[in-house]
Amino acid sequence: MVHRENNYRGRAGRDDIRVSRYVPEEPGEKVASSADGTRQHAQQHGTHRRRQGASDVRVLRPAEPLHSQPPARAEQARSYAERHRKERRSRAVRMGVLIAVACLVALVAGIIAARGGVGLSLPDVGGSGSGDASASQGEQGTGSQGTEQVAQAAGVQNDGSIVMTLGGSADTYVKRGEGYVDGGCYAHDRADGMITDKVTASGEVDTTTLGDYTVTYTVEDSAGMVATATRTVHVVDDVDGGWDEDGISVFMYHDVYDAANPPEGASSDQNLISTTLLDQQLSWLNENGYYFPSWAEVRAYIEGGHSLPAKSVVLTFDDGSEGFLTYAIPLLESHKIPATSFVICSDADIQDKLNYASPYVDFQSHSYDLHRAGTSGKGHGGRIYDLTSDEVAKDLEQSADVLKTSDAFAYPFGDVSDAAPSGVEQAGFLLAFTTQYGQVHPGDDPMQLKRMRIFGTYELGSFEYQAAHGVG
Repeated sequence: MVHRENNYRGRAGRDDIRVSRYVPEEPGEKVASSADGTRQHAQQHGTHRRRQGASDVRVLRPAEPLHSQPPARAEQARSYAERHRKERRSRAVRMGVLIAVACLVALVAGIIAARGGVGLSLPDVGGSGSGDASASQGEQGTGSQGTEQVAQAAGVQNDGSIVMTLGGSADTYVKRGEGYVDGGCYAHDRADGMITDKVTASGEVDTTTLGDYTVTYTVEDSAGMVATATRTVHVVDDVDGGWDEDGISVFMYHDVYDAANPPEGASSDQNLISTTLLDQQLSWLNENGYYFPSWAEVRAYIEGGHSLPAKSVVLTFDDGSEGFLTYAIPLLESHKIPATSFVICSDADIQDKLNYASPYVDFQSHSYDLHRAGTSGKGHGGRIYDLTSDEVAKDLEQSADVLKTSDAFAYPFGDVSDAAPSGVEQAGFLLAFTTQYGQVHPGDDPMQLKRMRIFGTYELGSFEYQAAHGVG
């Protein structure tokens, strides 16, 4: 499984996920594998672990970090800690105000009752949220039952401001005997912005025993609202279509337009796809039982230590265009299919884009400020060729500060300089994607992965073939 430090994922909460796994009887016993060369590659990089005994249930936490933490991260961590202390003090003040208001309400109610009045009618506190039964969301009172009653008396109401987005499919499949790879959960708050760094996870998954297990993610915003999301983990021996042996497709889209009102040139611009065709593609994926792995699962798959269903694909949309936000997100929600939006974090409207947060869309880095022309004239002319590894890392760390995640990165214009991959890795990213055409396979360089470009001018049959066979 993947072992890494992620400053933006609530590491302490993840320690509450408990996992049981197999271990060979003898220290020298060889673990069976269909790709020994790939496992050797993973072992050389310190990412493969011996499986633990079935009777040994332990806390899931990285034994050693995948990447060393650059000095800048320590300063960020201190900054976040200070911010959290201030938020706790602020919540305490607000709670005091709520209690005072509740006392005042009770006093007025008592006076009215004593005078024979009709009493006070307090607002009804209801719950709301997004998602389906397998990825439920909601907000609850924080603290004791008495505190919840005080909050209700003061009229605090769930306003749906927190949106939680599970990484990958809400129904996660794990091959029995392999390690569980947690896909995590992203969170956005209407007032606070991205709060993925505050998400904690708990649950128990026994990968030695067939069955269904639940992992629960929880997050609290600065106003004291709490939201949860759940993932169902299925430990199985087999899946429909079997386990993958020849690579999976990571699809690359760009802009989406309304088929009823096509823009000029839509019939010839391959980067544009109509809502009609996208709807057909999403329907086909659901009808054919496709699985949508998280970024953590993809990384573990590349390292050779994790099986994915043969029917596995990942959907990505570059640039965070208005067409994607307006037309694609509702379609993804309608079909309940997760996707990634690679956004440029220095855009003046980046926070407006993040306000489109959806249970089915996670936002990942398309760089902070690399999506513009450089001076080298190399590749597609991107600025990335002008920078050292350290400078690339600094840019991506800025993007991670905005998004509170460093799971995946898409190279602007597909440009990959000699210095870029080490910079991406230094910034702590799990995966990085080019625009080179092809599938993702075990043993690939996780910092230079290929994607399958989806052409908006092609018919549905081409998409079906790309999903199943990796070629158009």
